[in-house]
Amino acid sequence: MRRWGAGLLVGLLVLVGCGSGGTPAGGGQSAPAAAKSAPAGGAGAAPAASGGAGTPGGSAAPAGAPAILVPPTKVRASYSVVSGGIGAYWVAADAGLWERHGLDVEFTLIAGTPPGMAALIAGETQFAVASGDAVLRVQSQNPDVVSLVTTGVGNTHRLMATPGIRRLEDLRGRAIGVSAIGDGAYAIATKALLKLGYNPTSDFTWIATGGGSTAAMIAGLAAGAFDATPLTAPNDMVAERQGAHSVLDTADMNLPAAGLATNAMRRTLEQQRPVVEAFVAGVIDGVRVFREDPTLGKEILTKRMGMDDPEAIHWAWETYSGQRRAPKLYLDHAEMRAVLDDLVGEYPELQAVQLERVLDNSVLQELEAKGYFSSR
Repeated sequence: MRRWGAGLLVGLLVLVGCGSGGTPAGGGQSAPAAAKSAPAGGAGAAPAASGGAGTPGGSAAPAGAPAILVPPTKVRASYSVVSGGIGAYWVAADAGLWERHGLDVEFTLIAGTPPGMAALIAGETQFAVASGDAVLRVQSQNPDVVSLVTTGVGNTHRLMATPGIRRLEDLRGRAIGVSAIGDGAYAIATKALLKLGYNPTSDFTWIATGGGSTAAMIAGLAAGAFDATPLTAPNDMVAERQGAHSVLDTADMNLPAAGLATNAMRRTLEQQRPVVEAFVAGVIDGVRVFREDPTLGKEILTKRMGMDDPEAIHWAWETYSGQRRAPKLYLDHAEMRAVLDDLVGEYPELQAVQLERVLDNSVLQELEAKGYFSSR
């Protein structure tokens, strides 16, 4: 198996970003100025669908829902992957939903869960959005990393393979590419492979592409740098159009799902609770608007993912907007325990995870008690 250097993979990333017209370009682009302004409607009310491009209008929050306002506060938050799963957060950022609660949120990509969580622990960011499966390994070492809300809609990764790999068994002894060892795609893929009787570390070679987005994974797969890579919508469709095919669909496996979680340090939760509450309220707004305003949701996905591909963008919106399975928001302790049980054989350090300490639904409970999202 050939090994590819970081420089070549970055080159591949540039080629795919320029040539395919359907591969994420890093997720750093802003939505149009119109979408940056705060939506009309009562302060603190979660916006509803407008049916047209631009900002959402009206209010989908219960009548009289209080604003979760704080004095103007600048915070930094990160997300770990360019995927349709970040759609609700991009809507919160680009439609001014966090601003309506008093927050000026700098929402940036830090590719891969390990570096994103390192920035959170170091205080470089106040919030980090990442796969709950991967975050568990961090929490086994640092129980002061706290998960606050999940926007996951179940497992959605498909393991996309080159044409020469006809079935999953053909992949044994071959290489699988991921953005970073230990990130969400890696954690979910290894969990699925374990469930099917494989030893992820000895049966396969894992290659970290880096590159800042899943574009490097798609490019590496197309170039033969590795034989398979786990992708979510719409990236799986992009790879499929380039000749790849699915040899494993995690959605078919009924695996417990840790979801995509918003995380903060315990010190932030204790010392800046109103800011945390305002941030989570903006996430709830983003989930609602992403679901109820498909025009705006798809527009923001198109901008953020650098894709001019309506079919792929619709696939991403349909997968993650709750059309098939609504985001839970609340962190499910029983499901997370099942996730741990699935992973602990491969990662014994997960026995140290204290779920009652690292999963905190109290902010959601307070928002629900205020009637903030009782209309969901």
